Amino acid sequence: MQEEYLIFAIISVIVIILISLFFVISNLQKTVIIKEIRNQKEEEERQKKASIEMMVELVAKRTISKNELTSAILEVAKNCPFPAKNNGVAPKNAKMYLNFILLVASHKNADAKLIAFMDEALKKTNPEYKSEIDIYENEGINQRGNRI
Repeated sequence: MQEEYLIFAIISVIVIILISLFFVISNLQKTVIIKEIRNQKEEEERQKKASIEMMVELVAKRTISKNELTSAILEVAKNCPFPAKNNGVAPKNAKMYLNFILLVASHKNADAKLIAFMDEALKKTNPEYKSEIDIYENEGINQRGNRI
């Protein structure tokens, strides 16, 4: 009788230890996965920022062609969505995206078709920025002769 209790106690302890190990291991895996996801998101944000900065630098050059402008517009429309507005107000980092629009619209190699293409592509991917896109586009068109 005592042997049965002893065997039952040993089996119970082993089962409790196995269950505890299972929970510890599963929680460790979740922690690692969460950290990896967070690191991936941070890396994506850095890439987006670098990408929009590169596109602004590219379109700021007066020597680029219409095809390169078109490629830059497509790149921004696909891979650089504008930051989300906070209570209807654009955050400070949206200024770089809007400067991109200004630079393209004021570029000497940009024509009406290219500006209309940019307008359509960016408004499609960033509908909450429609009014800002129009404002910066018009300002760029007005500055066409003033840019050096």
